[in-house]
Amino acid sequence: MDSITHIVLGAAIGDKILGKKIGRKAAIIGAFAKTFPDFDLFFSGLSDVRRYVLYHRSYTHSFFIELLTAFPMAWLCYMLFKKKISYKEWFLLWIICLWGHSLVDICTNYGTRIFLPFSTQLVSLNNMAIADLFLTIPILIMAIVALFYKSNSIPRLRIMSAVLIYSVIYFGFSFVNKAIADVHFKNSLAANNIPYTNYMSNPTILNNVLWFSVVNADSVLKIGEYSLFQKSDSIRWHSYPIRANALVQSPSPDARMLEWFSQGFYFTQQNKDTLEVFIPKFGRGNLDKSVAEQTFLFYYKIYYADGKWQLGAQQPSSKEMKFKEGLAQLIRKIKGE
Repeated sequence: MDSITHIVLGAAIGDKILGKKIGRKAAIIGAFAKTFPDFDLFFSGLSDVRRYVLYHRSYTHSFFIELLTAFPMAWLCYMLFKKKISYKEWFLLWIICLWGHSLVDICTNYGTRIFLPFSTQLVSLNNMAIADLFLTIPILIMAIVALFYKSNSIPRLRIMSAVLIYSVIYFGFSFVNKAIADVHFKNSLAANNIPYTNYMSNPTILNNVLWFSVVNADSVLKIGEYSLFQKSDSIRWHSYPIRANALVQSPSPDARMLEWFSQGFYFTQQNKDTLEVFIPKFGRGNLDKSVAEQTFLFYYKIYYADGKWQLGAQQPSSKEMKFKEGLAQLIRKIKGE
């Protein structure tokens, strides 16, 4: 989930637990604690593809490591506030924020390793987009308004409670939306006589109305979209040959990593000496295109150079990213047009 959502939820949690005792400081500490696991980005970075895949949402997002982290961080806050607030209350704030961070993250489709160091399994419930404006904007507005009221005021307490209640309800409805979308996807697969093994569905970016599904159908990967607002049950399935052997037989160690990270949803293309690896579990970037390089704006590249195997990524530049056109396209698809 995006950082703004984590920060707002953390502020609401902090204010709810300790707001009456330390005022706005509780919201600040809660926001810090809730986003704390994402500090792994200082280590993994955003530019190094390999490090990002291997280390983001790994140990700092593990329930076990977060439990160990909560003890010293609660003690630090306990000492900074000169023992005026019990250690138990500080620990409660930290463990709720840390575990809450990972619980929110597993609702997205990136894959979160909550069971480290005991298992490297990527956990994804696939019911929320990594960023959802219909969740983030309302709770952000409510949290900002709440902070203008005094710490012990009834309006502040009610608004901060509303932030958490709205979030829980929204997450709950996301599972309902997913169930509805799954029915339409599976009915379409049956109607089109498409046998499949692996199946997944997930909302597209910024919303919980337009969903996409990815399935492995024999040697072909298929992906289609469905909006809960569309009047027709028709779903167009785009097909891409998987060519699994190209990745499985690749001598590059990064091939194993990408195969694991894909959670079984990938296809490859050979471009001269470069193996292009597409991981469609994140959906299509350009919904008006079908050609792999045009619809999937981000994909991985495995190639041999300078005496060793290299891992790179193809991603659009800031000049190529047409946000206005992309948003208009997304809105049109959400409306079912």
